[in-house]
Amino acid sequence: METKKKQDREVCRALINPESAEGYDFQAVAIPSDNRQLRYSYENGEYFYQVLRTGKENLKTERMDSGLPLFDNHPYEPGALQALGITVGYDFIDTNVVMRVKFGARADEALKSDVQNKVIKTVSIEGGILTYTIERKQGEIPVYYADLWEPESLHFAPVPQDISAQIEVKRALADQIEKSKEPETDNSLNNLIKKFK
Repeated sequence: METKKKQDREVCRALINPESAEGYDFQAVAIPSDNRQLRYSYENGEYFYQVLRTGKENLKTERMDSGLPLFDNHPYEPGALQALGITVGYDFIDTNVVMRVKFGARADEALKSDVQNKVIKTVSIEGGILTYTIERKQGEIPVYYADLWEPESLHFAPVPQDISAQIEVKRALADQIEKSKEPETDNSLNNLIKKFK
């Protein structure tokens, strides 16, 4: 495994639990095994699966302590007028983080009803990644684990586009997997040959 520092802005999907209690309107539960996303690293020139770890040791919590804003989708410039609510607390349960959310005055009754009736089922937790651990296995897409990241906001969002469904991405993934099956010494030798050509 290798570790690298990053300053990416990424999202972690969290499942809404509409059960409410005094002081909040719903909970959002983020589970690390369920937030895997296929992404592309321009720095490393490869596709990878990203997993944002959600244990207590993996999240920088200063912003969470003061409350994260809740927006509709991912606005280009999120501001006060787009805010639909705020987080009012959080807990760490096993490797999961549970955020409690309260609606603000701009959240209309239709939105509240859709959350309560499980029409809207997920939110994205957006934040900045500080450190990754990269796991590589021969013949597989590497997995980048976000070991430390800072949540900054929550967003109601539609299901994101599955970039792995695109034909050109499938071809690139197949090529990348084939290259990763080559013996390590061959790759090093090929790189040296290319360097001195």
